Amino acid sequence: MLTELNNQDNFNKYRYLLVDNLVVLNSLSPLSRDSLLDLFGEDKPFGEKKLTQVLRTDLDYDQSICPTLIKLAEPNEFYADLMLDEISQQAKIECLWSKRYICAYIISDLKPSVLAKQLIKIGNNIAQTLRQPYYPFFEPFRMQFLHEMGSKEDNAWLKAQFSQIENYYYPSINGGKFIRFTADNSLETPISWSSTYYQRLKNFRMIRTLVNAWSNNRSQFDEQKNLPLNENVISQSTQLVEQAYQLGLTHATDILFWGLNGLRYHQVFTQHPQIFEQIRKAQQEPGTFSKHVINANIHFESQLLSDKE
Repeated sequence: MLTELNNQDNFNKYRYLLVDNLVVLNSLSPLSRDSLLDLFGEDKPFGEKKLTQVLRTDLDYDQSICPTLIKLAEPNEFYADLMLDEISQQAKIECLWSKRYICAYIISDLKPSVLAKQLIKIGNNIAQTLRQPYYPFFEPFRMQFLHEMGSKEDNAWLKAQFSQIENYYYPSINGGKFIRFTADNSLETPISWSSTYYQRLKNFRMIRTLVNAWSNNRSQFDEQKNLPLNENVISQSTQLVEQAYQLGLTHATDILFWGLNGLRYHQVFTQHPQIFEQIRKAQQEPGTFSKHVINANIHFESQLLSDKE
């Protein structure tokens, strides 16, 4: 990441780190709000500060919980701070948290006070379009979800909102690895996100729950212990949640059970004729899908092994 922050495209611009104070780190952490205030919280009567609060419209009643924009380097200033290692480590630790402290590296010509206002303007514009609060850049999972599950046009629309942001890097669920948000600049910018993406947003909470549940618990299975997290887990989870609804599963536990087994056994589970029998029972009695599958005593492990032979 140090190379990215100091490369030819980024060197002549401001480089920032965006953190979310809804997550509270141990005060001893060099990245905690207290540590940052001790290090950079000088009270300047004029000029741009190292720390700038981003006064989210939905949180500005309490500045202490609003996100913070940390100015890492000014234009034409080489960035070589050891804090970079701490940032990477924190991003890795929290990569599967539902709410994360490390939100993004941002590259922009805008000064801190101007960029902070621009971030809120972008968020409010999206929220107005969706008719609900929506600040994707404060939730890295939302950024990754859009990046992977949105169409080229959907990504182009968000990129257009980021017109005054040169580069944007968000931490992924894959070990906190930072991903540069990109979009096809040759496309004509649509007026909003597509109806397909809007529909997927309705399932967003369930999809995120499934991704987190699988990512946190898969290591208990022998066949998963030594494997890295599948890079397509978000798209696979999205497909499985959509399948569950199409099959008539409506209870959250039923959908989650379908998704977790789909991620583990794939088609051995999702296309098994006996599974569809249990789905019909769960349709009549929501919340009982797992009980019916267990009672049916179906051996997926042996079938999975035979498929690999």
